[in-house]
This record gives sequence, structure tokens and C-alpha cells, in this order.
Amino acid sequence: MALMDWVKRFVTPRATVKRSPRPHQAPRATPAHQAATQDQPPMMDAHPTRPTPQPPVVQSPADAQPAVVTAPRVTKTTAKPAATLVVRLVDTANHPLQPALVLTGKIGEPVHAAFPVIPGYVLLRMDGMTQTFLSEYGLTTLVYQRQWGQPVITYLIDYDSGQLLDLPQLQRASLGAAFQLTPPTIDGYHIFRAQGNQHGTYTDHAQRMLYFYRRDAWQTVQRVQQYVTLTADHSVYDLPAGQAYGYQFPAQSLWRLFAIITLTDQSVWYNLGGNQWLSAEDTQRHEHWERHLEIPRVTQLTGHDVQLTGTVDYVPQGAVMIYREPYGEIAGQLANGELLEIRRRVVDDQQLVWYQIGPAAYINARYVRLARQL
Repeated sequence: MALMDWVKRFVTPRATVKRSPRPHQAPRATPAHQAATQDQPPMMDAHPTRPTPQPPVVQSPADAQPAVVTAPRVTKTTAKPAATLVVRLVDTANHPLQPALVLTGKIGEPVHAAFPVIPGYVLLRMDGMTQTFLSEYGLTTLVYQRQWGQPVITYLIDYDSGQLLDLPQLQRASLGAAFQLTPPTIDGYHIFRAQGNQHGTYTDHAQRMLYFYRRDAWQTVQRVQQYVTLTADHSVYDLPAGQAYGYQFPAQSLWRLFAIITLTDQSVWYNLGGNQWLSAEDTQRHEHWERHLEIPRVTQLTGHDVQLTGTVDYVPQGAVMIYREPYGEIAGQLANGELLEIRRRVVDDQQLVWYQIGPAAYINARYVRLARQL
């Protein structure tokens, strides 16, 4: 029995019982283990401090509901169809001015385009214009109008007097349009000369056309620088054979001539400047202004001594001539309003009165206001 019990104990494995190390007693370490653990950090306490238990969190019923997770939305993109817009540039007669513009984009997208500037034209209207591409194919027409050219101004001028015979005439049309002018008909005149272009095109600069006319009754016109002496009193007219003014130029007076006109009736007229005309009858022409004038000879002078007083009656701030004798040399001047002592009254054969106011001083009586005698 003893042998059988020993065999059973030998065959049957023993239960290994692990013993807890004693408190505050570290297990023994072999020299090899001590050498392996010299470089290791110190070991933590085998029995760490347990955390203080927290009271359970009580959730409300609303918080107790499970969270709803929204699935991400998937966006499907569809490519927009391509669109083409053709822009035609034409004039008012539907004639193309430039090659058409071809604009491309997507349907629904805005149209971005700048209207072309065409020299000599202005944009009149837009047919079929759209701000967005509406369809795969579209057509827009921009209609341009020709700009207006600067005017052609026509002047009708009297060639001999330089005066306008009518108001200036103004003509305008589209830039580049052609014009053709003809001189207008004016009663009593015929066209004498033209200055300017009678035909051409309207441009961006104003053009001028001058038509010069001459009176039908004027056969010849001579521009002269001569002088004429009148041998008789002459009436003065506004035109050759025109209307007479209410005054005359005296005989023996000398005048400068600017023009000599011969009419169709062969009468000759002298222009003295402006609208002053004299008949060539009873005149003598000179090439130079120097001539010997004959002082009118006084055939008879009658007079008598007087004792009168007066004043010079001339224009304000003016002075009148006095002479050494009637129709003689000039002796000086007297200011308007100056006092006079009259010694003698003289009358010539033309019944013109002169007053002697000094030993050799005479004044025409028309420039004297006599003082009232008491």
C-alpha cells in the first residue's frame, strides 16, 4: 500500500498554490534581475489609490432619446447646354458694316458684349437684343445710322458793294453724301464769280461757297484811285441813277474816286466811298490830289461899320475858323461860346455875310450869335 500511494502521488500532479507576497515585502531579486532593472524607472505602487466613486448622472427623458444622424446630401450636377448668339452690324438699308460677332456661352448665363464703335455711324436701335443666352442659337441685329455731316453754307454777295443780297443758305446731309450746288437767281443781278466747291461730299468740317453777283444795269466797273473836281454843284445819290439825297456837293470841291461805273445806257457815275455817287457830268478827273484851286473871285463887297457884340455859335467843345479877309487865308480859330466885338459887317455878291472882329480877322456870320441890343 505504501508503494501504491507513493506511485499515485508521483503520477497525480500537484495543485500549484500561489501565495500572496507579504505586505511591505518585496520579492527577492536575483543578481541578473537586479542588473536588468537598474536602468528602468521605479515601479509604481502595486496597490494604486482607487478613485472616489461619482454619483450616477440622471438623464431627462428628452436627453434619453437617441441622437438622429443625418445622412450627407448628394448633389447631382447637370452640364448646361452650349449657346451661340450671332450679332449682325448693319446700316439702315440692312447692308453689313462689319463682320458679324459670334458670342458663345451657356443657356441662362448673361451675355457680356461691348457694342462696336463704327467711325461715321451712331447706333440707332437693337433688334432681338437679350441679356442672357435664351436658346442654343440666337440672332441680334444692331442697326447703325450714318452721322450727319457738317453743313455747306452758301453766301450771296454783291460783288461791287460787298453786301449780302440774302441770308446765308445752309444745307446738310449724312456724312459722305454728295452735294451739287447751283447759284440762285436774284432779280436785277447776274452771277459774276463763284468761290468754293460747288460739288463734293459732306465731311466733318463745315464748307463755304461764295457767289458774287453784279447788277444787270452795270456794264463795266473800274476800281480806281483818282480824284475829281466838281465844276458845278452836284446832287449826291445812293446808287448810280438811284435816289438823290437831300444835299449837294459844291462846285470847285475836290473828291477822291474809288470806282467808275458805266451803265448799259452809257452814263458814267463816280463812287466817292460807301453809298455816295455822283454823275460824271460837269467834272474834271485828276490822277493826283494836288491841283491849283481857284478861290472864288468876289466881284463885289459891300459893308459898313457897326458896333455889335456876340458869341461864337458852333458845336460844343469845338472851334471855328477865322480868316484874314473873306475867302482869304486862315488866321486862326475861336472856341465855341467865345465873346466877339464886331466892327464891320460885309456882304459879298452871293449875299453871304461876314463880320470883321479884328484888324485882319473875319468870321462867317452863320457861326455868330448876336447879343440883343438894348
